[in-house]
Amino acid sequence: MVKNKKIIKYEIENKNFEFVTDNGVFSKTKVDFGTDVMLKVFLRENQNKKNQKFDVLDIGCGYGVVSVVVKSFFKNVRTVSSDVNERALDLTRENLLRNGVVKDRNDNFEVRKSFVFDNISEKFDVILSNPPIRAGKQTIFQIYEKSFLHLNENGEFYCVIQTKHGAKSTQKKLEEIFGNCETLEINAGYRIFRSVKK
Repeated sequence: MVKNKKIIKYEIENKNFEFVTDNGVFSKTKVDFGTDVMLKVFLRENQNKKNQKFDVLDIGCGYGVVSVVVKSFFKNVRTVSSDVNERALDLTRENLLRNGVVKDRNDNFEVRKSFVFDNISEKFDVILSNPPIRAGKQTIFQIYEKSFLHLNENGEFYCVIQTKHGAKSTQKKLEEIFGNCETLEINAGYRIFRSVKK
């Protein structure tokens, strides 16, 4: 695939970010609206945790928007950014360094190639997902099921999904798996759900 790197700008909570994107990655021309809404909701819901230590999995990280923003606002967080796409992982590394949220390779982060949870064994306090609709319902439901297994007790799973792409079936599935599913926001046809592992 021909490389076509470009830089896009993004602002959230009065902080400015720049992301390098390329052909072959999701939402390469601007930060996806659903990801933006999910991040705003996540920051709002966790503003009292700014100095706490916790482990976050950014599953299907794309070019690293969620990982970069979370590490920018939560200084003591450890992030694992996973994706099946090698180019996306390279861009995530580049964007973490570019935005100054990591200084070197030992800076409490890891970028890891994995299809769903195939290459992920540890547990997390938070998992954030903008599920890959094109991968199909079976893969998406696998993400939900395995997220439950890979969360610590009281760990939180956040996801964004468009109403027209099956928000209702996602809600039902998350309630089935976690025993709870809260709708934190509905914005322009996107829903942000949170489920907690009790």
